[in-house]
Amino acid sequence: MRVLISIAAAGLALMFMREGAELISSLFLAWIIVLVASPLLHWLVNKGAPVWLSFALTLIAILAVFAAFTLVLVVAMDRFIEEIPQYAGEIETTISDFQETLSAQGLITPDSDSIFSYINPEQLLSALGSFISGLFGTVSNLLLLGLLVIFLLLDAFNAPEKLAEEIKSGNAYLQRYFQVSESLRKYIIITTIVGLTTGVLDIIWFIIMGVSFPVLWGILAFLMSYIPTLGFWLAAIPPSLLALLENGPVNALLVFLGIVLINGFAENVVKPKYMGEGLNLSPFMVIFSVIFWAAVLGPVGAILGLPMTLMFKELVLEADDQNHWIARLMSSKEPKTEAEEDAEEEESAPG
Repeated sequence: MRVLISIAAAGLALMFMREGAELISSLFLAWIIVLVASPLLHWLVNKGAPVWLSFALTLIAILAVFAAFTLVLVVAMDRFIEEIPQYAGEIETTISDFQETLSAQGLITPDSDSIFSYINPEQLLSALGSFISGLFGTVSNLLLLGLLVIFLLLDAFNAPEKLAEEIKSGNAYLQRYFQVSESLRKYIIITTIVGLTTGVLDIIWFIIMGVSFPVLWGILAFLMSYIPTLGFWLAAIPPSLLALLENGPVNALLVFLGIVLINGFAENVVKPKYMGEGLNLSPFMVIFSVIFWAAVLGPVGAILGLPMTLMFKELVLEADDQNHWIARLMSSKEPKTEAEEDAEEEESAPG
């Protein structure tokens, strides 16, 4: 009975989250933005800037970045959507040529009901456009996002004073929250820097190779850097397919290899070097969190999935003795013993 009640409660919660997906996504995204930007606010205050000026400068920096990002995105998306009918015709021609080649080789008969007859190029491209639009939907809602950022930034400034007594008394849950927040801040900052670098390099490579809409695919590569494993392939397929339609298979292969070299080096060499142990989630949980939250919150859930899963694991499962074993199953490594933690503290202690 307890299991059935738990399943029913989880189902209701997921239904609620799916209905309010835009609000929940915006709220969590705003919290992440404030989490990353709050050190700038405190740095300005510590440097002697007035509180109101520190708050205003931090807020202006956040909104300026997102306004510029959204403007570039909207322009690139509009151009791509206008060209969908043209690319749909090119895909039909490519499929027809490929089918004729297979028929000439005797692999299929000309009148066979092959898999190619079920491919609708315009639907495929429209689905791609819908996915990208849905992915950017939360980001482009600047009004809601801006309001949430303003009030969360105010709370971020006042929170230490409000929680001072709890922190001094050694509240274990607050300590856990601050540890998770610091891990997430490090992950997001490193991922953002690496993603921006790879996105710019991808744009340069697309321009060299003559791929249309290089800025759009560079932005897509940047955002896909927040989606482990799957994001790499989601970012590589659209520009490679476009290169195939516009410039032929050799150009498409070079475009794909360039993405593999740039993004693969960043994901497998650069990020692990600076991330260290990372977020301590098993490979299965990384993939599952992306798919699960994308199903619940839409395309933007794929980007927010990893931070949301980590928060749930650390603040809900790890904090509950009865569910601690589930958190261990979700982890990529065994939790350290008290002796190992004491040894690490002794090694890190000065002198």
